[in-house]
Amino acid sequence: MINIFVGLIFVFFKTNLSFWDFGVTYYITNIIGYVSIFFGIIELGRTNQIILKVKPYVIIMIAHSIFFFLLNLTGNSPLSIAMSTTSGVIVAVVGVVFIIAGMFMVFIIIFQLLDSLATKTNKKLLYNLVNVMSFLLILAGISAIFNFVPMIATTMMGALVLLEVLFLISYYYIFLTKNEKYA
Repeated sequence: MINIFVGLIFVFFKTNLSFWDFGVTYYITNIIGYVSIFFGIIELGRTNQIILKVKPYVIIMIAHSIFFFLLNLTGNSPLSIAMSTTSGVIVAVVGVVFIIAGMFMVFIIIFQLLDSLATKTNKKLLYNLVNVMSFLLILAGISAIFNFVPMIATTMMGALVLLEVLFLISYYYIFLTKNEKYA
């Protein structure tokens, strides 16, 4: 359980409040986080077979993070590709879609973890926090893509970071301090 908690800390780690937080640091923390979550799932899977359904999603995110880490390490990014040709535009759009999908995949993983681990008494708070975090990320993404008011996306990302901290505190309290069995 502690591996999943530590993994979430790394996945939620932000170096800035921009929606387009990318780069070597962003992806190396994601790699560390998803690998930690992977080992937590394997550990819990010994006594809780249901949690193993999360493993493919985490493997996808490890591969996603490694790919974008290596891409950024070479100084490339879908956000910096020259869009002077049709193929450049297609590569940039597909890359941005994969970046955004990766941002949302963490919430899919969290929902799957909660389905596997949470009891009825502790599901409501955690589910509500994840729903609000997902909604804020969607709004921040729309604001960043269409650039309505530049500070709105940054403000929403700041609120998202605060909710992530609240989620981590709640997760820690519910799963790690109560010593409940989730087998």
